Amino acid sequence: MLSLEGLNSLLAYATAPSRESFYRRLYKMPAGTAVRSIASLDDWHTLPVLTKDDLLGEPLTARSYVPVLDHLRASSGTSGKPPLFSPRTHVQNMDYRLQYHDFKNAFMAFTVPLMPHWHAKFQEEHGSAPRVVSYDPKHAAASVRLAKAAGVDAFSVFVYHVLTVGEHMKREGMSENIRFIEITGETCSRAQYEYIRETFPNATILQSYNSSEVEDAHIGMPCKPIDGTDPLAVYHPKETHYLEIMDPETGRMIEPVAGAEGDLLLSAFPGKSASFPLIRFRIGDTIRVVESMCPHGSWSFTVLGRTDMDFLKIPGGILRADEVARVLRLFPERVSDRFELHCSEEATPAGPKIKSIVHVELQNGADLFALAHDIAAQLRVAPSFTYAEGVAKNRYLPLTCVPLTIAKGAKTKRLIRD
Repeated sequence: MLSLEGLNSLLAYATAPSRESFYRRLYKMPAGTAVRSIASLDDWHTLPVLTKDDLLGEPLTARSYVPVLDHLRASSGTSGKPPLFSPRTHVQNMDYRLQYHDFKNAFMAFTVPLMPHWHAKFQEEHGSAPRVVSYDPKHAAASVRLAKAAGVDAFSVFVYHVLTVGEHMKREGMSENIRFIEITGETCSRAQYEYIRETFPNATILQSYNSSEVEDAHIGMPCKPIDGTDPLAVYHPKETHYLEIMDPETGRMIEPVAGAEGDLLLSAFPGKSASFPLIRFRIGDTIRVVESMCPHGSWSFTVLGRTDMDFLKIPGGILRADEVARVLRLFPERVSDRFELHCSEEATPAGPKIKSIVHVELQNGADLFALAHDIAAQLRVAPSFTYAEGVAKNRYLPLTCVPLTIAKGAKTKRLIRD
């Protein structure tokens, strides 16, 4: 991780008096004053925590520290807030991949703007021909056929695309030729891992951890490939980052000892080529420390999920807490709007599928089976797509209802990824 000297270099760059910068305003530094510096980590902890809301209120011109940008990245907006556009120059520190694969053959990359370009540049920098096939989820079969023709033996896609890619690659008879898979976008479940392992028996499987707001990808380095041991994906801090753990309720810092849990704070400084340095940025993810000292010389962690976020991404849509509450309120004679929805993935012969169980407060001895059927018919996972339609399309297992056993007055988590 960044040392105290590295943190001071980050602060010096971010608060240089030559510009009226975002951080000089955030730290309320009068014009003409010297750069902000720290003498200890206690000083560091006095700096304010940066959130997405802080960035949303600032124009891009105030968050661009270089004269020329490579491109912009936008957050998904699935939290209900406007998407945040983040300036970018380039992605670096991808060399960790070379310990798992040589990347001499063609590579298939998911279609995020410039992502195929980055992969091609990575291949070229390491002496291989830059041959990259873009994976287009709207034309998955054609993408996979092109990948086969190009001789692809490695690919990188979002976790929720793996099932589609896997089924097409099995049909094309190429799944056993895949040697390296990198998945990203969300935490890989055990059911998803088991599907990948069965479908691609000869592949090394790696999970990367990213955020659209973080230019210096990735957030941490994978400690090891996913091999079936728990937790499946484990990361350690990279040299250009400084990671902290914060109690989301009290705001106090938590020591990175095994088993500790809290909100992740990230500071990132890959150098003066960075378009916008991040200082104590609250990613919005809850992490758990796996080892206080891993073989890579630092503490390691796994990602548990989003902090204080009332939605869950599922194939084809989003489960939203406010939408579940809306549907429950359609049946006041049968159920209250207090609930916990537990979402998991279950292995099936056709691959892993979403399984949803709603824990509800019943009224008047309502029938749980009929209630589940009616909730699924009304529950929107997209503007014009219901959970029941997802079941009919074989994307999800049927929704079920069980009695809520949490006492009245006790806090419910509403949406839980099991």
